[in-house]
Amino acid sequence: MVDECSEWLSECMKVFPKLGKYVVTARYYRMSKKMLSRIKMYTMGSKDIDVEALLLLGESKSETKVELRGFCQIQINSKLREIENAEVRKQIVQHTMIHDLLYAERKDLKTLGENKKAKQKKAYEEEFEEELFQRFNKLRELNGLPAIKKREDLDLAFSKVLTKLDEKTSQHAKKPETSRTKG
Repeated sequence: MVDECSEWLSECMKVFPKLGKYVVTARYYRMSKKMLSRIKMYTMGSKDIDVEALLLLGESKSETKVELRGFCQIQINSKLREIENAEVRKQIVQHTMIHDLLYAERKDLKTLGENKKAKQKKAYEEEFEEELFQRFNKLRELNGLPAIKKREDLDLAFSKVLTKLDEKTSQHAKKPETSRTKG
């Protein structure tokens, strides 16, 4: 039997044709409730220089390139399995998968924070979030669902579902108090 994460990942891969040459897996893992997912990319870093600048001008800035080595593993927080409505769970899990796949496609997990000023990081994050929203809507359309018009509405909906899930799991974690009498 194919588990739901693998099935949903294969649907997500339709909006990432560039990643088709890589082996990507997904499954549920136990992790902190603050994390929805994480991706483990097996990468290889290499340095590249401008040969002409080095040989003619005597110096060249080296750039580090990060390349995928053919395998990525997406780990989804196992607490998401507790979302009772399977279609809502699917939408949230696929959104987190798309988020991780977009990072993998850009191959810049290691270099995102390096050598970028605050304004550049903010612009990069805004561009990333917009592309994430567009890819999620594209997947929804491929699955016969209507596109979501506002990114803010999607964020609010996910926030409500996750808050409800946190409340539910915290209630299960509380143990009933026992009364003690002094004697």
